[in-house]
Amino acid sequence: MKKIPLAAALTLGLLALAPRLEAQVRVELRVPRRLYMSYEPVVVTIGITNMSGHDITLQDADGQKWCGFEIQAADGRLVPPNDQQSGLVPVTIPVGGTIKRSANLASLFPIGDFGMYHVRASVYYAEGRRFYGSGNTTIEIAEGKLLWQQTVGIPEGKQGAGGQRVLSLLSFRLERDNRLYVRVEDKEAGLIYATQQLGPIISNNSPQAEIDRSNQLHILQLVGLKTYFYTKIGLNGETLDQQTYHAVTSHPNLRKRESGEVAVVGGQIDLPVASNPVQSGPKLSDRPAGFPVAR
Repeated sequence: MKKIPLAAALTLGLLALAPRLEAQVRVELRVPRRLYMSYEPVVVTIGITNMSGHDITLQDADGQKWCGFEIQAADGRLVPPNDQQSGLVPVTIPVGGTIKRSANLASLFPIGDFGMYHVRASVYYAEGRRFYGSGNTTIEIAEGKLLWQQTVGIPEGKQGAGGQRVLSLLSFRLERDNRLYVRVEDKEAGLIYATQQLGPIISNNSPQAEIDRSNQLHILQLVGLKTYFYTKIGLNGETLDQQTYHAVTSHPNLRKRESGEVAVVGGQIDLPVASNPVQSGPKLSDRPAGFPVAR
């Protein structure tokens, strides 16, 4: 009797199981929008539904992570993932249940270059030794219009003292409106510390920007009728403060004092009402939850 090689036997076994396993796991990939600025977070959501008829556990096995992505550039080139040493936490999905997980593709893959990318999510089910994939989704990475830029040094006593940061404000046209972005980078080291959206920007109304004595960036932008957003950004791209101001009897403006401190003068700050039990909407600094461990 002719022996069948182990690898071939395994392949034949998987093919035999394929029809029965076809609908065991359904994978859906949701992207909130299709257009992103270079280096901003690209947060997607994966929905995984258990259609097997029994509880299942998804976990890393056979040298495979139980959840991952495949990204293909417009020229057909596969984009390799960044180094990912840590594994994913196993998860059990009850029969008929669905779980959702979010991931920032910009931190998992080098997709800062301009162009179109085709994204697909996949789930490995170790018990069936099978991958299940979502449909393909297309995103586009583009660059914004530079509005303001300043190179500053890192003061003594701060991490990285003696180094430099390039602080930039850019406008970026989305489907419905223009948005203001701030980018913090170390161009010499080729590091992008942050590219984050600050909110809408009104055409023909340039945002105000000031650097304080600690070389932190203060930004004041008009976002609507008599409404302004104020944001303070640190040297590593962190958001240190955010407030909303209204032009009631005067318009708010940024003012740098002789001490080197920067403050908002004029306007009326929008203070929360402590007695109001209704929760406010999401703040500008809110961030979606990252995909567990895979960073």
